[in-house]
Amino acid sequence: MTRSTSLLAVAVLLAAALAGCGGTSTTDTGSGQVASLTTPDVTASATGAATDGGRPQLRLDSTDEEENALWQAYNVCLFEHGVKKNEGRSAGAAGDGTGLSLDQSGEPKAAYVACQNKLPLQPPELDRDKNPNYVSQWNDYVQCLRKRGANIHSLPDGSGWTWDDDVNTAGPGLDEDELPKAEKDCTMEIFGGKK
Repeated sequence: MTRSTSLLAVAVLLAAALAGCGGTSTTDTGSGQVASLTTPDVTASATGAATDGGRPQLRLDSTDEEENALWQAYNVCLFEHGVKKNEGRSAGAAGDGTGLSLDQSGEPKAAYVACQNKLPLQPPELDRDKNPNYVSQWNDYVQCLRKRGANIHSLPDGSGWTWDDDVNTAGPGLDEDELPKAEKDCTMEIFGGKK
């Protein structure tokens, strides 16, 4: 099994997961209609400043709450601009208690254009084009995860990581709860200059 692990790709996957999982506050009336929709307060967001057309800028040290608030604001915008609720998922599928899950078809495209200014930018340290040390730091990041027990190796082009060939017999090394914490810790250690 291959997992894209370019930190940028991980962030994109997280965005897709959050968009698919919801992140908006709603009340489902049972008829499939949304009775209320609350836009989160993102004034105390993970950014000190917005860049690239007003898009919010995530930081390496952004808290989960800050990131979730920014993604929630993006998802609310998408919903308000016509992205449909995914009726194929159970009410509790959002994982945040709201039960709202957004359709993943990418339609209507106009919604994504209208909400582009709310799509959070990843930290510049994780942007290959902005960080001249990205490739070497990426390799150090993979080694950091390995030291913490993840049975992974870097892809040859440095675009991500994949599970080791023997993961089916040896297991992933870290369970589903341990991997996100290890990824966050290694991100801060390697890309945050706490080496």
